[in-house]
Amino acid sequence: MIQGVRVSSRLYSGRECSIMVLVAVCATTWTPRRFHMRKLRNVVGKPLVQMFAEFKGTHYDFENLVEKSQTDDWLFAGDVKYHLGTSNVREFASGKSVLATLEANPSHLETVNTVTLGRARAKQYYLGNTAETRSRVMPILFHGDASFAGQGVCYETLQLAHVQEFDVGGTIHVIINNQVGFTTDPVDDRSTMYSSDLGKGFGLPVLHVNGDDPVAVTSAFQLAAEWRQTWATDVIVDVICYRRFGHNETDAPEYTQPMLYKQIAKHPRTHVVFEQKLLASGSVSQAEMDSIRANLWKQHEEAFAAADAFKPDEDMGNWVATKWEGFVRPTDKASSHPTGVDLELLRKIGAKLCEVPEGFKLHNGLKRQLKKKLEDIESGETIDWATAEAMSFASLLLEGNHVRITGQDVQRGTFAHRHCVVKDQNTGQDYCFLNNLDLGPQENFIARNSILSEYGVLGFELGYSYENPRALVIWEAQFGDFANTAQVMIDQFVSAGEHKWLQQSGLVMLLPHGYMGQGAEHSSCRLERFLQLSDDDEDDIPAFENDFGRNQVQKANWQVMNISTPANYFHALRRQQHRDFRKPMVLASPKNLFRLRQCVSQLSDMGPGSRFRRLIPERDTKIADNPEKVKRLVFCSGKLYYELVAEREQLGLDNVAIVTLEQIAPFPFDRVKAMLEMYPNVDIGDGIHPGNAIWPWWSCCAISAIWDQKLCLHQLFGVRKSPRTWGPGPT
Repeated sequence: MIQGVRVSSRLYSGRECSIMVLVAVCATTWTPRRFHMRKLRNVVGKPLVQMFAEFKGTHYDFENLVEKSQTDDWLFAGDVKYHLGTSNVREFASGKSVLATLEANPSHLETVNTVTLGRARAKQYYLGNTAETRSRVMPILFHGDASFAGQGVCYETLQLAHVQEFDVGGTIHVIINNQVGFTTDPVDDRSTMYSSDLGKGFGLPVLHVNGDDPVAVTSAFQLAAEWRQTWATDVIVDVICYRRFGHNETDAPEYTQPMLYKQIAKHPRTHVVFEQKLLASGSVSQAEMDSIRANLWKQHEEAFAAADAFKPDEDMGNWVATKWEGFVRPTDKASSHPTGVDLELLRKIGAKLCEVPEGFKLHNGLKRQLKKKLEDIESGETIDWATAEAMSFASLLLEGNHVRITGQDVQRGTFAHRHCVVKDQNTGQDYCFLNNLDLGPQENFIARNSILSEYGVLGFELGYSYENPRALVIWEAQFGDFANTAQVMIDQFVSAGEHKWLQQSGLVMLLPHGYMGQGAEHSSCRLERFLQLSDDDEDDIPAFENDFGRNQVQKANWQVMNISTPANYFHALRRQQHRDFRKPMVLASPKNLFRLRQCVSQLSDMGPGSRFRRLIPERDTKIADNPEKVKRLVFCSGKLYYELVAEREQLGLDNVAIVTLEQIAPFPFDRVKAMLEMYPNVDIGDGIHPGNAIWPWWSCCAISAIWDQKLCLHQLFGVRKSPRTWGPGPT
C-alpha cells in the first residue's frame, strides 16, 4: 500500500527538538545510493557547484592526474558519487552549529553500518568518553527495507548497542521503505510483516510514518531524536514510501511490478501532495509556492553553469570525512621515527606488567607466570611474545598514543598468553596492568572482549581507526580463518579504502595462523587471500632507491606479515605509530610460538638503534660467516623457521642457510636480492623452498628480485595491480 502507516503529525516541543541542531555536536551518518546525493546536499551541506562539477567531470583535471600518476607511481581510483563521504560544519540561524560527517560506503548494502558506529564511538571517546559526550555525537543509519530485513550485519549492529566500549548512546535507524528490493516483492524478501521487525527482538521503538507527509516525517524524526537523547537506546523510523523509477537509470520496474507501478504512475509526487495540502489549509498562497519553486530552480541552474569553472581539487581532500593534520598521502615525501626504546624504561615497564595491587587475589597459575616474566625481564635474555607485545603497548601509551584491542577473547588471549586484564579470584574485579603504569602521563588502554562477530566488530574497529591517527587500533580474530566471515569488510574497506576514498587507516588485524594438529579449521588465516588483494606489483622490477622499504609501504594498500621473533613484533606495532602515514597491517600471528622456548628475544633487540626487520638473515653465525659453503638457501616465514632449524640440527647440516621473510607484502625485493647475492654457490633454480599459501606470490617476486633491471620481464597481468576486488590479480 502506497500510503502506508502514519504517526501523529503533532510537533514535539522542548529543548531538543531537532536531530542535528541542538541534540548533536556531530552527526555521523550513512545513506543508500541516490538518497545519498540528497543527504550530501541537504543535510551535510555539500556545495551544489561541486556536486554538478562531479557530474560533469570538471572537478579534477584528468590529464594532469594521469601525468602526475606516472611520476608518483600511484593513482587513486575514485568511486561513483553516491559512494563518497564528506564532512562539513553546518551553521544555523540560532548560532548553533553541527559537524555532519557522511561515511564513504561501497555497494555492499549495510556493510558500512558498524564502520559508522566505530567512528562515532571514537568521536565520543576523544570528546571525553562520558555519557554526556555520547549524547553529543549521534549516529544515524539509513537502511533499505529489503537490506535491513535480509542482511545479517544489521543484527550484529543492533547487538553492539549496549556492549561496553561499543555503546554509542543509541543509534537512529531510518528505513527508506520503498516496498520493493530491486525487483523483489516484500513477500519474498522477508518472513515478517514489517521490514523493521528485527528491532522487536531488541525491544526497540518503531515509528512507522507516511513518506508522503513531510510534517509527519519531521515529527517522527524529532521524536526519535528525543527518545535517543533521553534513553540512550536505538530507535527505528520506518518511512513508508515508494520508488518512482527503477533501481537504476536504465531499469524498467514494470517488468516485475506492473500493478504497483500503474498505481505509482497515477500518484502525484510528494511535493505536489504537500503543496496541495498547504494551499488547502491557507498556510501559503500560490504566489509564494511559485516563488519558492522559482528560487530553487534558479539556484540549481546557476550552480550548474558555475560548475564549468569549478576549480579542480587536486588533492580530492573533500572526499575524506576526517582530515588528519601533518599526515601525508602516498604521493608525498614521508618520514619515520625510531622504534627502539630506552632499555631502562623497558625494564620499568616490565616491572609494572608484573605487579597487582595490595590485597588483589591473583590466580595461582598467573602468580607463577608473572614471577617467571619478571625474572626474564631482569635478565633481559628471554623476552617472550606476550611480554614484547605488552611493552610495545606500554611504550606507545607513554608516548601519548591511545591503544585499543578488541576481539572475542583478547583480554586473556585465545591461547591464554596475553592476560592484559586479570580477575580477582575472590571478587571478580578487573585489573589492567597497562592502565596502571605510574611512569608519567599516559594515554588510555582498552582491551575489550567483543560479541561473537567478525564482520560487524572488524567494521567497528576500522571506523574507530578512521577518527584519529594517534591510536593503535587492533582487531584480533579468535582463529585466523574466522576472518573469512568478515571478508566483505576486508575486500571493500580495509584493502581498498585508501585507493577508492583516500581514507587512511592504521588498523592492525591479528590472525592466529598455523597448522597445530587441529585439522583444516582453526589453522590457516589464508594469507594467499590477503596477498591476492595486495597492490604490490610483484612482476615490476624496483629501482632500490633510498628509503626503498618505507616508500614501498607508503604506496602499498596494506602490509602482510608473518613475524618470527617477539622483538620484530614489538617493532612492527610501534612502526604503525612512528611514521607520518597510516597503513593497515595484516599479521599472521602465532599460536605455538607463545610458549616455544626458542622463540624469545633479548631486551636489547628492542632498545635504541633497533628497528623492524623486513627480512631476517641466517641467525647461526657459523653458517652466516661462511656463505661460500652454503649450497641451499631456504626462505620461510613464521613458525616454520624453528621447525626447519630443528630439522637442520638433527641432520647435522651446515651448508643450508635459513632466512625468514617477516614482511611478505610489500615484498622486500632489496633484502631478498642481497641474500641471493650473499650465497654465490646456491643454485637459484633448485635452492628456493616453495611455501604453501604464499608460493604463487613468492615465485613472481623472487624472479623480479633476481633479474637484472635491464632485462625485459614478462608482464603477467598487463596492467598495474589494484587492491580492488574486480581488478587484476594472481590466479
